[in-house]
Amino acid sequence: MSKSILAQYTIRSKQDYIFRTNRIVEIMGASVNISKAWKVLFEEAKNCGKIVEQNGNTAFSLEDTERKFKQKEVQMVELFCGGGNETVLFDSLETYREVNQAFSYRIMKDYPGMIPMSEYWEVSGDYKEDYKKLMTRTEARKNVMAPGRNEFILPFSMMDRDTFQPYTDVIKIEGNEKRMTAEGLAKRMAGIRVRDNDPSVKLLDDMVTKKEEEGLLAVVHADGNNMGRKIMDMLGKETSCDVCVEKMRKFTEETKRAFVDKGLEALHKCREDLKRKYSKKNLKDTAFAFREVIADGDDMTFICNARFVMEYVKAYLEAVYHYQSRHRSEWGYSSCAGICIFHSHYPFARAYSLAEQCCDDGAKAMVHKTDINGNAKAEVVEECWVDYHYIHSGIGGNLMAIRHNGGTEDRIARPWRVCGQGSLPRDYNQLEKLAVILKEHKVARNNVKEIGSAWEYSKEDGYKELTRICAHAENLEDERLEDRLRALFPEGEELDREKLLKALYDLSEIYDLWFREVKECLT
Repeated sequence: MSKSILAQYTIRSKQDYIFRTNRIVEIMGASVNISKAWKVLFEEAKNCGKIVEQNGNTAFSLEDTERKFKQKEVQMVELFCGGGNETVLFDSLETYREVNQAFSYRIMKDYPGMIPMSEYWEVSGDYKEDYKKLMTRTEARKNVMAPGRNEFILPFSMMDRDTFQPYTDVIKIEGNEKRMTAEGLAKRMAGIRVRDNDPSVKLLDDMVTKKEEEGLLAVVHADGNNMGRKIMDMLGKETSCDVCVEKMRKFTEETKRAFVDKGLEALHKCREDLKRKYSKKNLKDTAFAFREVIADGDDMTFICNARFVMEYVKAYLEAVYHYQSRHRSEWGYSSCAGICIFHSHYPFARAYSLAEQCCDDGAKAMVHKTDINGNAKAEVVEECWVDYHYIHSGIGGNLMAIRHNGGTEDRIARPWRVCGQGSLPRDYNQLEKLAVILKEHKVARNNVKEIGSAWEYSKEDGYKELTRICAHAENLEDERLEDRLRALFPEGEELDREKLLKALYDLSEIYDLWFREVKECLT
């Protein structure tokens, strides 16, 4: 008899699949399709005649499971699901392969463009060692898999220029005929079902398609910090499969509550708070619309109006950060977020990629191996950071290349800490205080913009412009602008001009969006 098989399933290039379109309804549909993947896995296993045991409330026992396998009482056991991955125990390699064949065929037929992936390892009884070997094989599999394109183009086929897939259908959208690929149609049909039950999807879709409407959006990608290390610390020296599986089940469930359940709860509360805050402005519902795209494990991606995106991000990060103290959790959590601000006609896939880079290459750099000065950290601390990018033009390249080529990589203060206590201040509330101080001293909007432009041109020009603005700013009861700025950005008893100018540059980019009165186009 074959040995038991430990297997892990995932969907490759989820973001690429989701954002290969510029219509919100299709993005929502793609997200829903991915969320159905593991349901399909177990459905197809049952259709193959396999006896399946999904994660229930009963304690896991490897010995008991092996007995059931031997007596053919069960052939496939769900261990746990989290972070976009499904971990399963099979009675044999033959069962694993048979289920995979049926699962892959169903995904290809009903969800074209989605790329399932799995890898396995024979169970030895030492869970940590087995899981480590499984992860090694999984990473190797990711590196050798071919890019996912389920259909091929013939020379005479009409092709979608974004996905390079052939058109297969023609449908009517708002009275106009539109060619669709099989992938696009599958996403759209799922998205329409979502839109019928969630007005926010239609609101955001209108923002993209109707040019006379407010069309400045933001996509946010947030990801939990040091989750792999938490798992290793949690398992410790434990090797027993029974104990480790139980711990992993508890950990994945708690993680879902912290990042998804309480995170979404905070986002919905933020929307209601915004509606109350701006109730006298008579704003359209479009102004407060947001929609989660990915909410799985420690990942969260959502789209909203760019003018309120920072309110949503703060609400989400604070909910995650305070989860342990509010809910007496065994584990502390934190997350970092990347924001990309873009006009609605800009390709979503590109905008999402930049948001992801803001998170991974910008914000997360502060919570991994070094502190704010680049010094090695003795231990991991729970902090939430945010980085953002405002797309002003169609410049290509990755985020760091854009900042390098634009000469801004050493001009910005980003990322900013939203939650946590670090060794040196770089908290987002400093940026908020800076905006308040400038308003109180009646520093004009154009002066804030000019400081940013001068600093971007050269450090010397930035210093000169800062001196000029401080000299012309109004005093408040003998309180000079420069004195208040020195208190906010001190360097001993002097003003740290470089840190201040970096903060001013960050402020100048999003001043009109986050720190001025709501524009009339929202009313």
